[in-house]
Amino acid sequence: GMARRPDPRAGVAGAATSARSRSAEERRAGGGSASSSGRSRRTTALIIGGALVALVAVVVAISSLGGSPGAATATTSSSTTTGQTTAKHKTTHHKAAPKPVTPANAAEIPVAVLNGTETTGLAHRISTELQQAGYSQAGALSGSPPGSNQVTVVEYAAGHQGDAESVAHSLSVTHVQPLEAAVSSLAGSANVVVIVGADKTASG
Repeated sequence: GMARRPDPRAGVAGAATSARSRSAEERRAGGGSASSSGRSRRTTALIIGGALVALVAVVVAISSLGGSPGAATATTSSSTTTGQTTAKHKTTHHKAAPKPVTPANAAEIPVAVLNGTETTGLAHRISTELQQAGYSQAGALSGSPPGSNQVTVVEYAAGHQGDAESVAHSLSVTHVQPLEAAVSSLAGSANVVVIVGADKTASG
């Protein structure tokens, strides 16, 4: 016998029933899905929020860490500046302090001592004082420099003002001036000339 063909109407009805069932399931699933996606959105929002908070914390931490070396550098710079300032103050203070009586090059300075007074032997006495102070090339010369010479003066050849000031300091003399021509002719090759004045006659 021939196989029975399925009733087309039954197939359509079955398909419709299946479609309705699926539609109902999808609606239920859709509702669940909506609810689920709502929960997912909330969860995602929380995760993102947490991530943002964490990110902010990390940024702050990095800024702090990044700032620390800068701050440390600033502090170091500040302390270095302070150190330099202090060093400058110390240097200034050192300059203000009394100079050493005898400079390191004292033995290399040719010093001529001239007696500008009527007191015999005064030039020799001053040259001896200078030799004892370290000016081993100091020597008394004969000859009377011009002028009244009431005050002891230390004169210097060009470029030797520093040497003259050192010699003057050793003798507690305050008058230092460039070498005069009349004195230069008496001093020979000496770079520094001490003209002993009347203020030295009473001392020593």
